[in-house]
Parts: sequence; C-alpha cells; structure tokens
Amino acid sequence: MPDPATGRRRNPATHDAILDATCVLLDEIGFDKLSLEGVAARAGVGKATIYRWWPNKSSLAMEALLREVGPTVAFPETESARHDIENQIRKLAKLYRGKTGRVVCEMIGLSQFDAETMRLFNDNFLDPRRNAAKQVLLRGIQNGEFKPDLDFDVIFDLLYGPIIQRMLMRHAGIDERHIDLHVALVLDGITPAKTNIELI
Repeated sequence: MPDPATGRRRNPATHDAILDATCVLLDEIGFDKLSLEGVAARAGVGKATIYRWWPNKSSLAMEALLREVGPTVAFPETESARHDIENQIRKLAKLYRGKTGRVVCEMIGLSQFDAETMRLFNDNFLDPRRNAAKQVLLRGIQNGEFKPDLDFDVIFDLLYGPIIQRMLMRHAGIDERHIDLHVALVLDGITPAKTNIELI
C-alpha cells in the first residue's frame, strides 16, 4: 500500500505491526480511549510514521477493523443466493456478539458527534456491504429465488437493521434463533409465491 504523502510503498512489516497493535488496543481499551501515540508505543514505531500513514485514529481503527472482519463477513457464492445471505448474516452476527461488536458500537456511537468517523464508517464498512448484498439479491432475482423490482436499500435495512439495533441497545441477544427467524421473515416476503398447477 503506497504512502499517500510520498507515493512510496509502506513497509509491510511495519504496516502489519501497527494494525496488530491497533487491534490489541481496541480489544483492551476500546475505540474511545485509543490514541495514535498509544498505538505507536505498542507497535514500537515512531509517532511520525503513524501520522504520515493515517490522518486520525478513526482511519487507523477502520483499516484495522476491516482487515480483521473483511474476509469473515464476505458473502459466499453458491447456487442459492438465499443460502448465501443466511450464512453471511449468521457469520456477521457471531462477530457482533464478540469484541468486534463492541468496537463497532463505539464507532457508531462516536460517529454521531464526529462527521469524519461517520464518513469513514459509511464509506468503508457499511456501503461496501450494502453493495455486496445488492449483488447477491440481484443474483437471487436472476435465479428466480426473489421477486423482481426489489427496493435493495429497504431489504438491506430489514435484514441488518434488527441486528444492529440489538447490538446497540442490548435489550436482547443476537442469538441464532433470533437471526434465523427474522431473516426467514424478510426473505420469505421477497420470495415469489409458488404457482399450484393442477395436473390433468
């Protein structure tokens, strides 16, 4: 990955050490107390290196978070778009039940008072997953699994909104039973009705 300030490539070992340190500190102290100085000390690098590569702690935390969760929450691709959505949401919910959920909650909370954190979260975390879900839904339409002319934003919010609400409000757990129930309700609603053909 090139250094945006100089155009030169970052040292991979140093880059990984910084992201590793960020992940450890996010787990230990959370996003709110995270500082670039603290990451530099934990990674054994100079503060100038971090400030040159990341303009603020939000951008650093976001890159560390995406490195950790990106491959895990990617959509699988099988013959069934419905099964791919169900499996991806189960994996995401499992992450949100753990330390990743705590970090995401902090970032969402603090983003309400910090426009840059909100922009980074939307641009790098939420929007790519919204676009990926849209592609799976499109595949489901092409396969005849889902009704045509869906409002993709509404379906995305219906699928993922309840999980985020439970993660933030903590009024109920994000257990598999709840996930399977609410996902089935949404996907059943966009599944074409079966036509009963009377055989003569």
